[in-house]
Amino acid sequence: MTTLPKNIDHPCYHYDTAARVALEAIFWPYGPTCPKCGKIDTVAEYGKSMGPGWYWCSVCREKFTVRVGTVMEDSPIALRHWCLAFYRACASKQGVSALQIQGETGLTYKSALFLMHRIRFAMAPANANERQ
Repeated sequence: MTTLPKNIDHPCYHYDTAARVALEAIFWPYGPTCPKCGKIDTVAEYGKSMGPGWYWCSVCREKFTVRVGTVMEDSPIALRHWCLAFYRACASKQGVSALQIQGETGLTYKSALFLMHRIRFAMAPANANERQ
């Protein structure tokens, strides 16, 4: 899988585990890659104590998940909500409002606005993201 599924009934829009697996398949098609050093062969699952989705690089000795190095980093919002917001933002011709995302996900308006601000920032042209 290289993109999010087009079918809105797909489990990645409703379950966190399915969303994590879908995002890992998109971001890491050849397996988990360390965001700090870029190595693939030195990455292993971190262990059961942290839960599924945590990885550890033996070269740079860093722990990471699929969120690290993306607009989802340091966000407490569930991955299923991120997937749905990404899908809605890309599938809509005229864009999607934070109020629509709030209604579809059940998040507060403040969280939905935060989510959409980050997505719009990531979708902006590369030179528009540079600060003067």
